[in-house]
Amino acid sequence: MKRPPLFSSHKRAMPALLVALIMAFTAASCSDDTAPNPYAGTYAVVETDEFDDEENYSIKLSKTSGGFEITNFGDIMNVPVKATITGKTLTIPDQTFAGKTITIVVSGQGSFTDDGILTFDYAIDTGDDIMLEYSCVATKQ
Repeated sequence: MKRPPLFSSHKRAMPALLVALIMAFTAASCSDDTAPNPYAGTYAVVETDEFDDEENYSIKLSKTSGGFEITNFGDIMNVPVKATITGKTLTIPDQTFAGKTITIVVSGQGSFTDDGILTFDYAIDTGDDIMLEYSCVATKQ
């Protein structure tokens, strides 16, 4: 007595099932960490201090495993400043940086618009009763 093949009745469904399984495994293996972040990139900054003096420079906002880093922050920082982004809100938590003659604490917050503009304010506490405050408008390049 001849036995019928095991999957003979599903012969036509097998290619579609195989494609569906491959797509499911591929989608499951993707991670938000590997997806490009719409806010990461280089920005042209116009910074205004409390005396209405303006300075132009660029920063780079990069995605890291723990959030984001901003390089060339304030056009004075030689090390990256850490930041978080939740929704369209940028937060720069208090961070202490020690130099040879001074220790400063940097902090700030801002928000992104739909057209690639980041507006943020930040402060530098020098520890000697001086708080330097800045407002920035940054356009993604």
